[in-house]
Amino acid sequence: MPRILTDTATDELKKYILELYNRFIPARAVPPDLGGPGELKRAEVLEEELNKLGLKVERVEAHDPRAEGGVRPNILAILPGRDTSRTLWVVAHLDTVPEGDRGLWKTDPYTVVVDGDKVYGRGVEDNGQGIVLALAAARYLAVNGLEPRVNLGIALVSDEETGSRYGLQYLLEKGVFGSPETDWFLVPDAGSPDGSKVIVAEKHIAWIKVTVKGRQTHASMPHTGLNAHRLGMMFNLELDTILHTRFTRFNEIFEPPVSTFEPTKKESNVGNVNTIPGVDTVYWDMRILPDYTIEDVLDVVRAAAYNFSARTGAQVEVEPVALDEAGKPTDTSHDFVKGFLEAIHETRGIEPRAIGIGGGTVARYLRRHGYQALVWMTCDETAHQPNEYTRLSYIVADVDTLLHYLLNKA
Repeated sequence: MPRILTDTATDELKKYILELYNRFIPARAVPPDLGGPGELKRAEVLEEELNKLGLKVERVEAHDPRAEGGVRPNILAILPGRDTSRTLWVVAHLDTVPEGDRGLWKTDPYTVVVDGDKVYGRGVEDNGQGIVLALAAARYLAVNGLEPRVNLGIALVSDEETGSRYGLQYLLEKGVFGSPETDWFLVPDAGSPDGSKVIVAEKHIAWIKVTVKGRQTHASMPHTGLNAHRLGMMFNLELDTILHTRFTRFNEIFEPPVSTFEPTKKESNVGNVNTIPGVDTVYWDMRILPDYTIEDVLDVVRAAAYNFSARTGAQVEVEPVALDEAGKPTDTSHDFVKGFLEAIHETRGIEPRAIGIGGGTVARYLRRHGYQALVWMTCDETAHQPNEYTRLSYIVADVDTLLHYLLNKA
């Protein structure tokens, strides 16, 4: 297997990665929507580092008065290649979710702790791993005077955890990237422990609020009311059967290979035991195969609500909370995709597998704009968990694969 990084280079790279982590993980970058200050401090640390590496750096800010400094920063950097008309962008997000219950952490979530091969801290995997992958690859090329075949672009974006409206979606609206014929994208934000899973497609995401309205009354006099709680249970179970009967297509590229429809959050109805509730509210998380459209599903939900209301006398209201189209799957016959899968095989000795997922990444916004985007990295999938960690060996292996692609396959 070809290997770019020597043992000495690997040791130097690990030191650099840990130094980077120690500089930006303590800069808490939780979005305002999740109760945090935003990404400014972390962006400033990384912008300084990119300038030190000699890259051409630009900051594109989205205005947000809730955030520190009133802005949500996005950092774009370019290391020129031999063919300056084409660019491989590595896209990583600056923001993280909050640490959650600190009592579940064995270490301070905003202090980088190294235990053997593992590196602990909030954001070291999601998505600090993507950040250090991009910067470590750029540093290796710059320090060793190596010119990649195409430009290496680095996009460090805000707001991924809460919708990307101040991040990648904002950049796409601004038109900061080249055309789909000249620019393609690697999004290191999900993967597998052996690095074999390469995500080329995502499902549509629909979050739906279902409110069943009856008539509140005393629990000892149920005949004078209409129990919204019972009717809510009845309707949601009926809807569950309808959805799983109607949308049955199987697509083996996805994990899982079917559309999923899950009732999740439930709002409180009444505060005491002896009152029959007049309102019952449940939320659904739906991950829909791109074989269907979101409107296909919404039409079925609305029809079920109408029929149930007419039959029972309850009023069933359906309200979309968030709708996110997946975009056309990445073309696995594209030269970028074929070349990158070859780089994985040649550096790792494994057969990469192109798959689809139900989770959402920023790649969906790129695909909706016609860009070819791969989601890939080597990880244990500890994102959003207490004691989040990644492994130095994973990062080094990914850097080696990325360098091999840039120097030999692009």
